[in-house]
Amino acid sequence: MSELGPISKALLDIVNETFGFITPQKATLEAANKTDAWHSNEWWFRRLAALALEGRIEGHVFRKDDKVTINFRRRQEAEGP
Repeated sequence: MSELGPISKALLDIVNETFGFITPQKATLEAANKTDAWHSNEWWFRRLAALALEGRIEGHVFRKDDKVTINFRRRQEAEGP
């Protein structure tokens, strides 16, 4: 896996420091404030999705009919033997 840039590291830290799930909006707002980097919502979401696809964090989809919410949380380690 390649090295993370400063913004992706900030997002990873924020998600890992959060208890439970965090919304993309909250994660990106905190990361933007922390790094002083301002981009579009799509740009930020792409970084969160990449972290989830790389297995660095977990992403969960909650669906009710056509309403979809995607939240993220720190990666949960496997429990026990």
